[in-house]
Amino acid sequence: MKPIHPDKKNIVLRTEDLSIGYHHKNNLEVIAADINLKLYEGELVGLVGANGIGKSTLLRTLSNVQPALHGEIYLSDKEINSYKSVDLASQLSIVLTEKIASKNITVQELVALGRHPYTNWIGKLTDEDIDKVSKAIEVTHITEIINKRCFELSDGQLQKVLIARAIAQDTPFILLDEPTTHLDVYHKAYILKLLKRLAFETQKTILFSTHEIDFAIQLCDKMIVMNTKGFEFGRPKELIQCRAFSSLFPEDLILFDAKTGSYKVRN
Repeated sequence: MKPIHPDKKNIVLRTEDLSIGYHHKNNLEVIAADINLKLYEGELVGLVGANGIGKSTLLRTLSNVQPALHGEIYLSDKEINSYKSVDLASQLSIVLTEKIASKNITVQELVALGRHPYTNWIGKLTDEDIDKVSKAIEVTHITEIINKRCFELSDGQLQKVLIARAIAQDTPFILLDEPTTHLDVYHKAYILKLLKRLAFETQKTILFSTHEIDFAIQLCDKMIVMNTKGFEFGRPKELIQCRAFSSLFPEDLILFDAKTGSYKVRN
């Protein structure tokens, strides 16, 4: 597949003067403000920041799980609050870190749950649904394990299956909350390379939060860097040049090496 010229790509998600945070009785706790994003189809976008900085709050707000304090979110050029639940499920799929409800179902059954927004009241799959499930299984390279029960899977295998379920849901926007949690370094790299390939091959927009900043710098088209002063958004090289990663953590212990695009322990 040839890459699409940026000028011809559609904006899948955009925000206008977005503020995120929480309501506390008579006051507001603003986590971040003046967030203006444009995420295009086919982009892999990484969200990074220190623990407790507000990454999950941003993801919950962008997925309409949590209301914004101020501003607008547009998904597929439509204000996100105007979607009915079933319609939103055809535009946005989410891969969370929580445990699945039942690990006694097979891999194929779990992937097929991605078609739930489109099935009838008894959940019967049409030929189109079966085709979407088959393609999701194929593109994520999990054909060999489709008959296994989910409790038989390793953490890395289960993460691939959950991503396949999101692919089967066939939404233009996929959002993942720390998809490499509890994985070893090899499988962290494997999952992120899988996301990179899927964004390119399916032209879906994929946004994920991660603590694997070094890997994200290497693989992402764009990144969102959240810090105590707000956020930075752009291509990894641009963010390195503006020292976004250098100011992410206190420099008493680790330093960001702009030449290698990675963090080093201070001697």
